[in-house]
Amino acid sequence: MTQGRTRRSISIDEMLFMDAFERDVDFQDLSPQCTYLDLETGDVIWVFEEDQDAEFYAGIKPGENRDVQERIAASPENYLEVPGRDHSEHHRFLQEFLGTEWTQDKDLIQRARQAYSGSIGRWRDTVDSDRAVQAYYDFRENKLKQMAEEYLREHYIEPIWR
Repeated sequence: MTQGRTRRSISIDEMLFMDAFERDVDFQDLSPQCTYLDLETGDVIWVFEEDQDAEFYAGIKPGENRDVQERIAASPENYLEVPGRDHSEHHRFLQEFLGTEWTQDKDLIQRARQAYSGSIGRWRDTVDSDRAVQAYYDFRENKLKQMAEEYLREHYIEPIWR
């Protein structure tokens, strides 16, 4: 894929790519699976390790899942694996956010920082501020998009988001 080291532009569905890139593999991947970017079409492809899991979790017919596995194995240079995030990364995003001055309201910043006790879900419930939660999600979304673009550029891909 990177043999020629030539950067190429690829039109990629931003929402599908980000769904794959930001997924919490420790909690969202209910069965072993991988996600790939087709370097020719820009399609994001989900592949399950087991055919029955593909059918059960995603409605992908077993033969279809197997065909995709074989196609990727036959020409791996045409695909780039899209890694998900581990759960600790999601915590680091929240911790990083809490370390910023995301609002002029110092009391809200302090409440948001005090509300975090190691659980993102508990933080959302405890902070009791839609403004703080939305600011965190905006921060996280921007951070993830920046990381995704860096990842693609490291692999000589200039994304054209669609």
